[in-house]
Amino acid sequence: MRRAAKLGAPLVVLALAASACGGGGGDEGNENQETLADIPAIDINQTDRADLQEGGTFHWGINEFPPQYQVHHTQGNLANAERIASAVLPQAHNFDENGDPYPNEDYVLSSEISDDGMTLTFELNPDAEWSNGEPITWEDYAAQVETVGGHRDNDSEFEIGDKSGYERIGDVEQGDDEYEVIFHFDEPFAEWPRLFDALYPKEYMEDPERFNEDYELAFPVTAGPFGDVEFDETAQTITVNRDDNWWGEPAILDSIVFHTYGNDALPGVMNNGEIDGFYLGYDAAAYELLSDAEGVRLTKAIDNAYRHITFNAGEGRLLADREVRNALVHAIDRSQMAQATLSGVNWTTDPTVNRLIRSTQTGFRDNSEGFGEYDPELAAQMLEDAGWTLEGEGEVRTKDGERLELDWVIPSDLQNTADEAEIAKAQLAEVGVAVNVETVPSNSYFPEYIVPGEFDATTFVYSSTNPYAGYFAENFTGPVGEDEDGNPTWGNNLHFSSTDELNEAFDELSKETDPEAYAEKANEIDRMLWEESMAVPLFQRPGIYAVNPNVANWGANGLASIQYTDIGFVE
Repeated sequence: MRRAAKLGAPLVVLALAASACGGGGGDEGNENQETLADIPAIDINQTDRADLQEGGTFHWGINEFPPQYQVHHTQGNLANAERIASAVLPQAHNFDENGDPYPNEDYVLSSEISDDGMTLTFELNPDAEWSNGEPITWEDYAAQVETVGGHRDNDSEFEIGDKSGYERIGDVEQGDDEYEVIFHFDEPFAEWPRLFDALYPKEYMEDPERFNEDYELAFPVTAGPFGDVEFDETAQTITVNRDDNWWGEPAILDSIVFHTYGNDALPGVMNNGEIDGFYLGYDAAAYELLSDAEGVRLTKAIDNAYRHITFNAGEGRLLADREVRNALVHAIDRSQMAQATLSGVNWTTDPTVNRLIRSTQTGFRDNSEGFGEYDPELAAQMLEDAGWTLEGEGEVRTKDGERLELDWVIPSDLQNTADEAEIAKAQLAEVGVAVNVETVPSNSYFPEYIVPGEFDATTFVYSSTNPYAGYFAENFTGPVGEDEDGNPTWGNNLHFSSTDELNEAFDELSKETDPEAYAEKANEIDRMLWEESMAVPLFQRPGIYAVNPNVANWGANGLASIQYTDIGFVE
């Protein structure tokens, strides 16, 4: 979602972890008067490498077993897939806690953009090589541009989730040698440091079959501080092992094991010492269990993610009418959802949420006025005006013989998600809207229901691995192309709808190099998204992780990139 977790998304990646909130009602009864401005940007127990033990295994708890690790594929747009890929694949740039980019010198020694924004030059690290022994050269970057940018003649055969940025590169050429690559843009792309957040070998970009299939539960070729990836489908674990052929600063750890558990099981295995860390978020029961537990530290920082309600607005769908979606937002008390969820984890229920800008970034503001307020009377009138009539109290609205009845799909083992659906169901019933809550297996939730559009409404998280507002464009723009039958394809836009105005606005945003003007444009777009009722914000996701206190350089990273080589255990 770009990736919703599908931290962009910015990676707007999809993230399962549950919750609810947003604008609407007041803060009555909430004893926590803390605001988002009071919360730090990062909390990872930062420790110098010299003070860490050499070796060891970090056991990382996750809540899904991703099926696809080609992250540019529509099914690879998952936060957990991104996290695992980041340990074993090249990333051209990293970001600090303020969201400022810098070259990842293990792969890119320097990067320079021309004054007109039309020419970008990378000086590549000549020591960098793939696990098959082949050097990483300009040809790998060129192949990725050709494929992800949709420039190939057989573009429709590649299941691309997001083309933004890559599609603007008209030509790629070798510089002075194979370790210099020059990108020529057809038009400026101000967010260029977020490109190549995961680079793949050219042979896996040139062949659609290899692109679509070869990274399914596999990493046939890697190039990171970790490699030799092992998948255990029975145990639902993914293990990445330190790569002794790594040319950069060696990883402190011997290995990282990603353990897949249901969300309801993660707190218990953490309490038993079976894992060293997991994202706790806003699980009140988990917070109560672990807040005073021996051998557990809870982080507190702003997270680069937000939770939202998503409506399927695809053509022919029940919620294709924007006015109906607007009405549903007024019918749901998002503030009540926030308080019910967040009060149990000692986190502010400050409902100020922006889809594109985090509270630690310049320009952050609430743009929900007129669209985010809880007003069931207005909601009922809007539905009436849209032609959805109500025969009597307790009845369901109808239009042309069709009932206004939503399929609200949720993943199993997420109590907060179930609570959100039940709150929405009760409140929507008050205005004559029926809700069928369908609980599906967590591992099937995204690939079989949300990505294919088999739902009317749901809640999940959009998270990002970079600080750019424009990275979320993939979640709100489109279509990105057509399938073989000529039907529009939406890539990572899980609303299956957009407008020309949104497409143009995101295009303008991506060209804006002035920080103040960039933030202003991002806020204009956020306002447009309120008008369209797209990814209706519930709350900015808490950066609460449960961590073994002996673990260093891991936890709530906020806008900063995870430094996998520096994760370790204190002496």
